[in-house]
Amino acid sequence: MHDARRRQRGLALPLVGAILLLALVTAASTSDEAELAPLFTLPNLDGDAISLADYRGSVVILDFWATWCHLCVETFPAVQSLSETYADQGTVLLVICLDKQGDTARRYLIENDLRTDNVLWGSLTEAREVKGLFGVGGIAHTILIDRDGYIRYSGHPKNVTSGLVEEWLAGGPDSSPDSRSSLPPDEAAGAPSGT
Repeated sequence: MHDARRRQRGLALPLVGAILLLALVTAASTSDEAELAPLFTLPNLDGDAISLADYRGSVVILDFWATWCHLCVETFPAVQSLSETYADQGTVLLVICLDKQGDTARRYLIENDLRTDNVLWGSLTEAREVKGLFGVGGIAHTILIDRDGYIRYSGHPKNVTSGLVEEWLAGGPDSSPDSRSSLPPDEAAGAPSGT
């Protein structure tokens, strides 16, 4: 009996260690070695072409979202409210919709008195391509892009706080060029316009 308990404890400690290591590896990052956000263009739910490049100079909250995703629906009002709070200081919310049909998302947003002009969906295939450009696995997932186009946060939307947004509105902890990627801000990594 005691030997069985010792074996269970002996197995539990490495398992706990592995889980903690996995959590650290997959945890959301706010790395000082930021990557330039890949540029893309998608139509919004109103049919207007929206390009990430047009928002250079703003802090962009890029939210990957779908009506069928419980966590997305749960966190979306807070993310939208946060973007509205700092809109006059240069914060913009762009939402990549991963619904099968854009009309499904449009109806949901209208029924809930939410904006449709910042929700992007050309097709599910195009939305998934943008999701892949940013290395997003599952959703809910939010990315914070600084004024120069560098990714400063990538992870769960609940971790996008007013403090994090304010930090990058002010230029971040070290806004010198040495703390950023060596790519010039005008060079886009990723897909061409329209994907």
